[in-house]
Amino acid sequence: MPFGLDTPEADRRRAEEVAEDYDRRRRSAAEIRDVRLADTVERGNRRIRDLLGEENWLSLRKRMHGERVRFRDLLQPPVGLDADYDALDAQRRANVQAYFDSLGVDETELKRVVAETKAAVQELLPRTEATAGYASWLHDPQAPTPPDQGGSRDDPHAWTPFRPPYPGFQQGFDPHNLGGFRIGRVHSLDRFTGLTGNDLTLDNNDADDFDNGWAIVDTQIGFNFRAPATGAVEIFIEARCGRALHELRVTDEFGFSDSSTSQENFLMMHVLHPNVTAPSFASMSRFRWNTDRTGVIVREFLAQGGAFTARLFSNGPIQQGQTVHIRAGTRSSDGSITNDMEINSKSTMRWSLGTVWARIAP
Repeated sequence: MPFGLDTPEADRRRAEEVAEDYDRRRRSAAEIRDVRLADTVERGNRRIRDLLGEENWLSLRKRMHGERVRFRDLLQPPVGLDADYDALDAQRRANVQAYFDSLGVDETELKRVVAETKAAVQELLPRTEATAGYASWLHDPQAPTPPDQGGSRDDPHAWTPFRPPYPGFQQGFDPHNLGGFRIGRVHSLDRFTGLTGNDLTLDNNDADDFDNGWAIVDTQIGFNFRAPATGAVEIFIEARCGRALHELRVTDEFGFSDSSTSQENFLMMHVLHPNVTAPSFASMSRFRWNTDRTGVIVREFLAQGGAFTARLFSNGPIQQGQTVHIRAGTRSSDGSITNDMEINSKSTMRWSLGTVWARIAP
């Protein structure tokens, strides 16, 4: 919570305690979820090994690794400089498929095991409850009335605008990995201009039977708000989209494989008060891709430079006269489940928060 001469020390301590409590609850829920996910994945892997037989499973893994190394070596200089990448990759997958076919595995049963395990994993993954954001040139939600343009300064429910430079900021990162995923993030934050954003990457170039990687990253500015009345906090965010790019590269390791990848971005706000149990979110951009085929997919749904808005409410009230710390910015939540498919997932999000309006909702 940024220092302010007019901020009571009790309000400052309360905000710090609420932030720490929220982080503890989030970590505790993630730890419980990780245990359940690990058990689910292990059961799926055990069912696959039992179906193939331990010896066949090990030999298939060795063959896949050997073909991958051979493919890599054929791309090295000097001969690899002129190599036909697609042809070599197709031959690699054909060699693994031929070996798999020779094992005489019940493919129908194998598909059932993969589908059931994937569904069980997806059921355990976190979901962000969110309202919808708005493209302001297509939708016209009632915009706040600035106090100097007709709003009454004596109105306890009047809007208060907050603009750059913002006094505070927050960065959060919550990565999880079951298998071979490497998870990384880069925050883009400038509280003096209102820039909030992040790059989030999920990479797995040596996928096993069931690998699962997911992460949540928050990037926010912060400011203090003194409540002129008792009630829920209402926030209206005016933002410009600098970038909302979804990128995914998927490589099939052999014919029997599967993957599911999602990338989601939100505008968000979090009121640090004991009565407010969690942040509030507005969904802005969503990308989902299920495939068993090699491909590179690039999507950008939001208009670059477009004006967007989000209207958000705290899930609990604050008391009149209290000063609370409010965070506003963006969250990215990406995840991938893969079965013998290489995954390189990246989301790039940039938002410029021009004005964040705050009031006690009437």
